[in-house]
Amino acid sequence: MKKFTFLFSAILLTAALNAQTWKKEQLMPTAELAQVLTTTVTPKPLVFNVGPMDNIKSAKFIGRGTSVTAVEKLKGELNWENKNRTIVVYCGCCSLSSCPNIRPIYDALLAQGFKNAKVLEIPEGIKPDWVAKGYPMEEESK
Repeated sequence: MKKFTFLFSAILLTAALNAQTWKKEQLMPTAELAQVLTTTVTPKPLVFNVGPMDNIKSAKFIGRGTSVTAVEKLKGELNWENKNRTIVVYCGCCSLSSCPNIRPIYDALLAQGFKNAKVLEIPEGIKPDWVAKGYPMEEESK
């Protein structure tokens, strides 16, 4: 019984450590981004798709954030960009708390000195949290 309790505790601890936690100031609500994308407000944030999902309106597909290629592609896209520009990254393949693709890209943005890097707040996934709400998607897939 002690072995089972220890093993169960270890599994729970590992799951808790692996769960992504984001501070409120690191997140951008989906409704806020959708509104900005559908208005004449300028400059619009740069939006990057860092997962295997279809692009939301105006997003640039970077590829899975766990890939070194994706991190390098992002760096190339932002070489000459103002460090104060709002940059929004999203995946949406799974819940925000368990997505492996966002953290490496977000950390790369911070390492490049971007001060307004945001993670699109997609708690469950792109379909229920963006598509089902009728927010703008690109007409064609990546």
